[in-house]
Amino acid sequence: ITYLSLHPKGTHLLSNSMDQTVKSWDIQPFVVGNKRHSKTFVGATHNAEKALLKCSWSSSDGQMVSAGSADRMVHIWDEFSTEELYLLPGHKGTVHTTIFHPKQSQQIASSSSDKTIYVGELG
Repeated sequence: ITYLSLHPKGTHLLSNSMDQTVKSWDIQPFVVGNKRHSKTFVGATHNAEKALLKCSWSSSDGQMVSAGSADRMVHIWDEFSTEELYLLPGHKGTVHTTIFHPKQSQQIASSSSDKTIYVGELG
């Protein structure tokens, strides 16, 4: 696991892992049995760099999930359905960080090993 991100409401964790998955985990008290794993988001990749690739929730509502990836793309999924909504190209290196604007979840920024930061709007 290369990164953990807390849901805006504090109910779930998001993890980005070298097994090529981003997963959400229920961290509310009194979860019965071994049912902490909630969802798996597929598409982001890791490579031999073994970089610390981050992930994030859309800050204002937690309805979207994003992750950095070795395929030089920003991956964004719908949190409810796990469907990949956006695949944003542009970086020339591994995308290490993705982060949503704290009040406007349609704005996102990403950084990469290519020494660039991109800021964009979804829509």
